Amino acid sequence: MSRLELVNVTKRFGDQVAVSDFNLTVDDGELVSFLGPSGCGKTTTLRMTAGFEAPDSGSVVVDGVDMTEIPTNKRGMGMVFQGYALFPNMTATENVEFGLAVRKRPLADRRARVAELLELFGLAHVAGSYPHQMSGGQQQRVALARAVAIQPGVLLLDEPLSAVDAKVREELRTEIRRMVTQLGITTILVTHDQSEALSISDRVVVMNRGAIEEVGTPAQVYAEPRSAFTAGFIGAMNEIPVRIVSGAQGLVERRGHRVTAPGAAGLADGELALLLVRPESLEPLSATNGSLNGDLTLTGQVEVQTFLGATTRLLIREFPAGAGEGPALPPTRRIAVDVPSASAGRWPAGSELAVRVPVEASRVIAGRSAAEAARQTPTTPATPTTPPGV
Repeated sequence: MSRLELVNVTKRFGDQVAVSDFNLTVDDGELVSFLGPSGCGKTTTLRMTAGFEAPDSGSVVVDGVDMTEIPTNKRGMGMVFQGYALFPNMTATENVEFGLAVRKRPLADRRARVAELLELFGLAHVAGSYPHQMSGGQQQRVALARAVAIQPGVLLLDEPLSAVDAKVREELRTEIRRMVTQLGITTILVTHDQSEALSISDRVVVMNRGAIEEVGTPAQVYAEPRSAFTAGFIGAMNEIPVRIVSGAQGLVERRGHRVTAPGAAGLADGELALLLVRPESLEPLSATNGSLNGDLTLTGQVEVQTFLGATTRLLIREFPAGAGEGPALPPTRRIAVDVPSASAGRWPAGSELAVRVPVEASRVIAGRSAAEAARQTPTTPATPTTPPGV
C-alpha cells in the first residue's frame, strides 16, 4: 500500500529548473533515499514534500489525500534537519515532548511516549540535559526522537548525519534503520553520501539535474546501473570503451577480442558503448596471460597503489593499442583494480600486468562516460532557507 506519492512535481527558481517532472510512489513503512550531488534537486523535492516550498506544478499525496495546498504543520509529517534545530533552552525530555504538547496530548500520554522514545534511542541518561551539554550524536538522537514522537505518517530526514563524525555517523545509520523497522514509519532520507544511502535504504532514488536518473534497491543501483552517471556516482566504476559488433547477439569488441556481454543486446551495430565493471570484480594476472574463458583482458602498468584497509587499489595505465588490434577506440582511463592487501606486494608501482575482465560481472551501456556527464551537469541555485518548525 502506498503512503506517499509525488506526482509530476516540478519546481523552478527563476530560469533554473530545480526539479523536473518528478514521479515517485513510496510504500507504507519503506525507507527511500534521495541520492545525488549538490544542486541535483533532492533537498528541493524534500522541501516540497514537507510544504516548505510550493511546486510550480504537480501534487504531493499522502494516504490518497492531496496535500499540495495543505500547510506544513497540518501534513502530519515529522522532519529532522541537518543542524538538529533543537530548542537550546529545553532539556532532551522537553524537546521530545514539544510536538505532543503543541497538539495538546494528555500529560500522562506525553510522559509515557517520551519515556518510551528516550529508551528506544538510548537517551534516558541525558533526559535532563540541555543541547549544549550533549554530544552531536546525542543531539541528533533527540532530534529523531522529537520527530517521531508525534507518530508522523511520513518522516523526512534532510542530511541528518552530515554534522557528526564518521564513527557516530555509522552508529546513527543503524539507529535509523532500526527505528524505521521497529516503528514502521515511511521515511524519506536526503543524502549525498552513497554509503549512507546504500546501507540503510529499501530503495535509492538517484537524482541528476533535477530529475530521477534511476530508482532501485541498493543492490540494483550498485551492481546493475542503467546509466553512466549512476555508475560513476555510486562507488568506483571502470568504464571500458567497446564497440557493438552485433546488438542482436549482444556481442561487443575491444582491440580484436569479441565477447557477449550483459546489456549489449539491442544496441545499434557499430555504436560506441561503455563496458562497466567494478574494481573488486577485476582479476590481475601475469603480463604474459591472454584472454581466459572468453573474457576480455587488458594489459598495462601499475602507476599507484592505494591502501584501503583489507584491500589495496591498483591504479593501472593501459598500454596503447598495437597494430592489428581492431578498430581504434577511445582510450580507457586509468583502470582501478582492488586486490587483497596481503597480496598487493606482487604488483608494486611500475610493474606490468594483465587484467582479466569477467564479462559476467560487467554491464554494457550506451552513451558518454560518467566524467563527461558530470562535466555537463549544471548546479541549481541554493534553495531559500525556511526557519525550522515542528
